[in-house]
Amino acid sequence: MMNKSSNMTREELVNFEAAMNQSRNMIYHLIRFMKKNKTVDVRERLRGMGKNIARTFYNYWKPIDDVNTFNLKDVLTTIYKKVLGSSIVIDIDEVKKTIKIKDSKCALCKYHYEDIGNIAGCEVLLGMSSEFIKLINENSKNRSKLTLIPIEVSESLSYGDDACVQLFNYKEGGK
Repeated sequence: MMNKSSNMTREELVNFEAAMNQSRNMIYHLIRFMKKNKTVDVRERLRGMGKNIARTFYNYWKPIDDVNTFNLKDVLTTIYKKVLGSSIVIDIDEVKKTIKIKDSKCALCKYHYEDIGNIAGCEVLLGMSSEFIKLINENSKNRSKLTLIPIEVSESLSYGDDACVQLFNYKEGGK
């Protein structure tokens, strides 16, 4: 018997609330596979996956026409809610130009995995979030641009922490 998603278009899949545990399981099997095969750039590859996810979503869903410092929190909150079903807390430090996203129920890092070590599934989100903002602003009529630069996953449920915390720098203007 085929499941519902096997006959869906990409556009339908973007709007389909699939079981997130399948994605989470796949990511951790992939991390284990890459570690077993001594892949040195696991974090970058996961971030690349996130960029690809953002590009696919952007083809079918765009949350807003422009991202700037005034609406950044709302845009990120909307992206995380739509893509992951996550409710996040965002802190922006305007002096240091940093963004801290905290997710107590990260869909990609629900469990602590001893064998994974220091690589969290939500590395994918560093790539996804920054790429989504980039795509929105590349297609914006507004000349002022805001760019997210991934820093790190500083805490993760998969490390045994109480929440996942993703850190970004941001810059305004120019490309």
